[in-house]
Amino acid sequence: MTPRVLITGATGFLGRHLLQALHAQHTPAAALVRRASAWGSEPWHGEVGKVQLIEGEPLATESWRSSAALGGVRSIVHAAGMVRHTRSAPEEMLDFNVRGTLNMVQLAAQLGARLVFVSSSGTVGCFRSPDIRAEEDAPYAEALSGRWPYYASKIRAEREAKALAERLGVQLSIVRPPVLLGPGDHRRRSTGYVQKVLDGKVPVVPSGGMHFTDVRDVARALARLSEIDAPRPVYHLPGTASTLREFFAMVTEVSGAPVVERPLPRWAALGLAQIANLGGKLHPALPDPVVLEMATCFWGLTSLFAHELGYQPRPGRQTLCDTVNWLRANPSASHGTTARRRRSAVVQHVSPGV
Repeated sequence: MTPRVLITGATGFLGRHLLQALHAQHTPAAALVRRASAWGSEPWHGEVGKVQLIEGEPLATESWRSSAALGGVRSIVHAAGMVRHTRSAPEEMLDFNVRGTLNMVQLAAQLGARLVFVSSSGTVGCFRSPDIRAEEDAPYAEALSGRWPYYASKIRAEREAKALAERLGVQLSIVRPPVLLGPGDHRRRSTGYVQKVLDGKVPVVPSGGMHFTDVRDVARALARLSEIDAPRPVYHLPGTASTLREFFAMVTEVSGAPVVERPLPRWAALGLAQIANLGGKLHPALPDPVVLEMATCFWGLTSLFAHELGYQPRPGRQTLCDTVNWLRANPSASHGTTARRRRSAVVQHVSPGV
């Protein structure tokens, strides 16, 4: 069948669930992959039905944008992104997240297709207080999250993609989910915090917050978005918001793992981050100073329009229970080689507001 939807980032956590969701609603899909010969090497490849493979990368569209397989594509879901929560050498990430997105806008213009850009709740939903929520028309949170290279790259990608899409006449929808959890994180990226609790490797509990939702619910919403008429320019997909202490408590409750204690006050987290930013060395168990700074903030999101996509996030404890069960049933998935991890987008530490 001729594919109607093209997915970038198709081999990632969200990508695999999106392929499954498209298969469930009988929407033919194409996947942009680095090496077509590697398809079939993962057990989950057999769960997504027949997928048209297109070999290439978002930064090098000239080698594949004339593929005959693109002829029937009417929607592009750009879910590929590079995540590095550090101020060290951000140039590659900035280039991938911004130029890669603009390339997808240009491809959508060439195909006469809709573009769905999967961004981040952290572009608008980052606050000092746990009581604030950002709706779809909220301003960018540049004063807070704009200080960190990953979110700065997403804010810039959103802005420049909007401008280019308007100029080229492309129908663009930006989707902002929080942290994605659930079963099937074969690269152990989004579920990193949960795995650390199970392994007893959470050294301290910062004072900030966590906001997460179920990857399966987001995938279904994206699949729906690829098909509906007259989509809105921005959709938020909120889930469960809590403090980090409450989040860790939920994980220990559903898993039976040891309770995580040792609070890290905001002043201490910021002090440690400042020491590291000035060249001082922190204990190896502590994360990058950017992550320490982020962990003092709260991640608030709400939506006026998510219901239009049939989006109904399941209870957070159910998502955490399914996440824990999958991680424990698939222990070998956490032992990928260093080379494989370097070839894919790098997550140095899971962010509370991705």
